[in-house]
Amino acid sequence: MSNEARVLDSFGPNLVIETNGPVGVGGGFAYQLYAKNKKGATWQQALHESGLATMEASDRLEIQTGKKNKSGNVSFIAMAHHGDVCLNSNSGWVRIKGKNVVIDATNQLLLQGKHILLGNANKETADAQIIARKIEINGSKEVKITGATKITKESGNIFLKASHHKVMNGLAKAAFIPGQYRIPGNPAYRRNLTLGDF
Repeated sequence: MSNEARVLDSFGPNLVIETNGPVGVGGGFAYQLYAKNKKGATWQQALHESGLATMEASDRLEIQTGKKNKSGNVSFIAMAHHGDVCLNSNSGWVRIKGKNVVIDATNQLLLQGKHILLGNANKETADAQIIARKIEINGSKEVKITGATKITKESGNIFLKASHHKVMNGLAKAAFIPGQYRIPGNPAYRRNLTLGDF
């Protein structure tokens, strides 16, 4: 891109609009708007020849919408027709807050992290439910339930998959209420089991 096509418009010391700019990280750009305030904070937005559109604030960025919208209507939409949507915080938290929050996945929902906490750490969470046709808990080292004296069921059966040796040595803990459980190899051992049995 030749310098003859470049146009630079300055609106005082704080705002510059440039078109047909030179090659940068995102390639040459069709236009660039650059502003700087008295404290040195900058705002830049550009459309690059590569197709990349960028916005950059050196300080904070706030987006507000919906002040005149009706309750229940959608006020803010972020949509990617193809590809992924990425929200990234290099050194802090990514926070999503609302009276009600829905994460809707048509195929798979993946929550991953070194430490995962469901519920308020201050124990203000009233209840938590897991609803599915099949629920599988796979702990390679330990599955631990704390802060409760029993496990209850409303329907169906709960099966404890463990060898007789592991059950008798207290390595498996579960509750069967109501109903009785028969230890394989010992038909005479039949009674209700609770966490206190182990």
